[in-house]
Amino acid sequence: MENEDRVIRELSEFLAIPNIASDTPNIQKNAAHLVEMLEARGIETHLLPISGRGPVVFGKLISAEAKRTVIFYAHYDGQPVDPAAWTDGKPFEPVLRDAAIEAGGKRIPFPENSAQHRAIYDDDWRIYARSSSDDKSPIVALLAAIDALRAKKIPLGVNLKVIFEGEEEAGSTNLQRTLELHKNLLGADLLITADGPVHQSGRPLVFFGNRGDIGMDITVYGPVRALHSGHYGNWAPNPAMELSRLLASMKDADGRVLIEGYYDDIVPLTDADKKAIAELPDNDAELERELGIARPEGGGRKLAELLQEPSLNIRGLRSAYVREQAQNVVPDRAEASLDARLVRGEDPQKKFDQIVAFIRKQG
Repeated sequence: MENEDRVIRELSEFLAIPNIASDTPNIQKNAAHLVEMLEARGIETHLLPISGRGPVVFGKLISAEAKRTVIFYAHYDGQPVDPAAWTDGKPFEPVLRDAAIEAGGKRIPFPENSAQHRAIYDDDWRIYARSSSDDKSPIVALLAAIDALRAKKIPLGVNLKVIFEGEEEAGSTNLQRTLELHKNLLGADLLITADGPVHQSGRPLVFFGNRGDIGMDITVYGPVRALHSGHYGNWAPNPAMELSRLLASMKDADGRVLIEGYYDDIVPLTDADKKAIAELPDNDAELERELGIARPEGGGRKLAELLQEPSLNIRGLRSAYVREQAQNVVPDRAEASLDARLVRGEDPQKKFDQIVAFIRKQG
């Protein structure tokens, strides 16, 4: 590709700006950088402010011949970062590898580009940095597509609008209200979200919905301070054990959620839904081998089927210390962080209330 190096450099520059939603100064730098990227393409741009957070970046590009309007959604914030987990590079320091890490990819320098020698990138190479796939690459890909159409003098077939959000990974708590305040900008025929999955087979995927998400933190308290297990074990209640029992009681051995009413509000799949799911590539067995899973949840049902149902996931656990830091204590507390995925027909508050009611019922 003639402009491959320019596209990669633009992505790398974008990735180098830290983008944790709670890091307001840097998230606002991301928004300002996005404005520059959009305006460089002649896209009319507006920042829709959110107090204390990164703004929603809105842009529009009108084509005189177009009769329809398409909105592209993506987000420019990223997941929180544990810098200690980045053992070869830093989270916001783009690194090029000659393959995926899980395939043994080695770190390599970015190729030099000059008038005498055009930089060439191999299809197997990968860029590693926070948000390199989720979700900054889709933004750069969209802008590169506009550049390519213009280079070939191909007019846009639709009016284009973009919505780039800065707090998706923090729950999108302000998105609905912000868009409702500016709904006069949002007339369109179709919304396409560029924040979607890649099918595990590598084949291109068009998806027609996302599971929703709610999160909650649970803390179980024991004694007011950690106690020596030799002096207090068998007497002082252990919050880690209590929390383990609580969490284990929420699902059966096949992963079915045991909380009352958990599946009651699901809108049944249509025949078209079922047909589309049946036609997806059947690669579950390959995934089990690749991911080292001896026995998946679901009672033998396929991943694609199970994605149509609500889930309940333990996304983190913490109590006292393990490994080299382990101490012979009865911990003073134990914490868990859960997320529940929601499907069509479900209300987030009702789902939250179902989980809380189950916990209270356990005493």
